[in-house]
Amino acid sequence: MNPVDILRDSLSFFARNLRPLAVLTLPWLLLEALLRYQVLERFGANGGLWDMLVSLLCYPLYTAALLIFLEARTQGNTPRLSGVWGAALLLWPRFAVLAAVTSGLVMLGFSLLIVPGFLIMAKLAFAENLLVLEGRAPLDALRGSFRLSRGHFFTLLACILATVLPAWLLDAWITRHFAEAAVPEIVLQTLSGFLQLIPSIAVYRIYMLVRQSA
Repeated sequence: MNPVDILRDSLSFFARNLRPLAVLTLPWLLLEALLRYQVLERFGANGGLWDMLVSLLCYPLYTAALLIFLEARTQGNTPRLSGVWGAALLLWPRFAVLAAVTSGLVMLGFSLLIVPGFLIMAKLAFAENLLVLEGRAPLDALRGSFRLSRGHFFTLLACILATVLPAWLLDAWITRHFAEAAVPEIVLQTLSGFLQLIPSIAVYRIYMLVRQSA
């Protein structure tokens, strides 16, 4: 399982399906960017908790929608927008719990040292797929991800580092240069969030290959 091939396939899928992915996720990404800007304006650097709550509101919706779309396209189907959004909304409570636990564990890892944070991200990478596509409960999805990632850890880590680090650097650049300009900040954060779908696509690709080989 070659990380370069996985990244190439993920970027190719993203480019080929740019329009449906935009229709599917941009409304939620725009809402997230708007709310985050309001948090930044109101609380400044002290709005970390509110920023996390915004993420827990929006991230499960567009990520679940993305995974449902990926699964449908893998099976040769073209799902209806309303059906995908409806399924994502139904998954939101469980996904929000999973996102909160995962974020807490990753933040704990980064607070110890940077490296443990990325290691935890790799070990928990399959949890979202297991929750959305296999209907597992949050804790069961976390345990399942630990088991399923065995033998694929370095592939996951390489793909995560190659896609997440540039996205974080882009976010930092946008915040630094456009924090005082509402419209450019919101538009660029929305586009940055859209590009951050690529890590989820890459992890899904690995998940699909692992599932096929099981």
